[in-house]
Amino acid sequence: MPEVPSAVSFKQLSSLLKAAGSAAPAENGSPAEAVSFDWAERINALLKEVEQSSAAASEGKTVDQVMALGSFRTHLMLSLQALKAADI
Repeated sequence: MPEVPSAVSFKQLSSLLKAAGSAAPAENGSPAEAVSFDWAERINALLKEVEQSSAAASEGKTVDQVMALGSFRTHLMLSLQALKAADI
């Protein structure tokens, strides 16, 4: 598993998303449709990975870091509920 950074700024995250969007052009060549996301599937996969590795991830971490991981998991679950409510 790759090293997880301690922090990522919004600017860094935005640039990574833009880079992912321009990495592979769509069939018609339109860069706006370069990446299609099935958000529910991706969030479920991420939730599953977080739940499976939570015990190993919490070893050697501070209480605040473990709480942040729990908060991240909660935000993922809330985003799934929002996707279901929006019928996306």
